[in-house]
Amino acid sequence: MKKLAVLDDFLVRDYLIKILGEGEEFVQEFYKDLLAKSLLFQKSLSKENLASLSKEDLDRILEKVFSVRRKRQRLVEETGVENLKRAISDLLYGKAKSWEERVENFVKSIKGVDRKAARDLASELLHFTFPEDYVLWTSWIWDPESESGAVVFLKEEPPKRHMYGETYEEFEQIYKQIQEKLLDFGIKVKGYLFVDIFLAMIYATYVDYMTLSTMHSAKGFFPPAGVMARRLLGVQRPQDIELEV
Repeated sequence: MKKLAVLDDFLVRDYLIKILGEGEEFVQEFYKDLLAKSLLFQKSLSKENLASLSKEDLDRILEKVFSVRRKRQRLVEETGVENLKRAISDLLYGKAKSWEERVENFVKSIKGVDRKAARDLASELLHFTFPEDYVLWTSWIWDPESESGAVVFLKEEPPKRHMYGETYEEFEQIYKQIQEKLLDFGIKVKGYLFVDIFLAMIYATYVDYMTLSTMHSAKGFFPPAGVMARRLLGVQRPQDIELEV
């Protein structure tokens, strides 16, 4: 296994301070809503319930996935309800030997969205259905092909594709490294969901900064970082949906 990046403590600390600076209510509500999403996935996509899901049930789940939310109707129509449920079942409960094999089989079964969106969907389904077993690896968190994503802001060194992992097994170490550092800084939250929030806020802060620095006239037209982070994790509030661009 390649030698992976050791993240900078002071950057993790600085971003954590910024996030906690949003206020206790913001953090608690965000976490509560993300937990509710995970519980919805766990219940709806259980072995007992998955086969009986309706088109409306699937829509309710896909609506909470950033990469496919706007294309979810086309995804369901082109893939087919039964084929989609079969693909999800194979992803979650099949006998694949690796994360890559599970995800690749799922991506090949999905129509109506591009490969990257289908891969991000697969990662969300695995992570939020089994939040203790799978870390969240979406393209906005780390994309080795473009060498970009939220994790690159946790080290003062230009990113290279090998630094944060080119396989799930490698990236999982980076994700768990973040969790361990957050624990060291006093975040005593069980599981991975707070890591999701932490990374979403980092990426949303970057998008917010880049938008305002390059498009000064855009101020007021783009949502603040907290709203964008919720959107990335599929738990936007009704009052924030109207801010979408």
